[in-house]
Amino acid sequence: MDPNFRPDSTPVETADKIARTFFGVTDEVSRRRVIRQSLLSIAWCTLLIPAAFYLRFRHIGPLGWGTTIFFDVYCLLVAVGLFFRPLTQYHSPVALRGDWLDRLGAFWLVGCAFGPLFGWIVTTGTIPITLNSWRWLYSARVVLAAGVPIVLALPLTRYIRGKASWVALPLLLGITLLPISSAMNVSLDLWEGPVAQRVGSTGRLQLWLRHTDRRIPGDSQ
Repeated sequence: MDPNFRPDSTPVETADKIARTFFGVTDEVSRRRVIRQSLLSIAWCTLLIPAAFYLRFRHIGPLGWGTTIFFDVYCLLVAVGLFFRPLTQYHSPVALRGDWLDRLGAFWLVGCAFGPLFGWIVTTGTIPITLNSWRWLYSARVVLAAGVPIVLALPLTRYIRGKASWVALPLLLGITLLPISSAMNVSLDLWEGPVAQRVGSTGRLQLWLRHTDRRIPGDSQ
């Protein structure tokens, strides 16, 4: 355990410690340098990660784009956090309460990153998608990719007050909408249900989930 750790540290003290330990921010010069490096990293991640996926798999796919967005958002949050660190007028005037809602909200970014990932895994075919299971699996993806981030974001809204709302509200909404958007097609298929489609030369009817372009094994009755 870090000998300098104090359980009663304020959020600003904790942020300064993270900036110093993980990013080497010790003064104004280093703060500006890390902000510049973080913004440049967004461009590099946007170019290199999709290229690496394409060269390896000949396909970028949801996992490749999701990984790219994850690192882009991470670099953006680092830059934004360091930029507004000395601008205390944009800090929330609401004191940290440290209750169970704060502990829940602390997992917001984790939920935004891993909720869509686990939801995507559920519907990749790892668990067979059949006529009896597709609704359960699609519902699980919506809960993981959309429900979890929304629930974890709600406790943070009580800190969006004053000038802090100019920064915190766009970040909270924008980042929360990213995982939600990954479940839009799944949600539409849940809402509309499968449609019967003729396949093959025999004209056999098969159920098809239009928005996710997935056929459900088995003949349509």
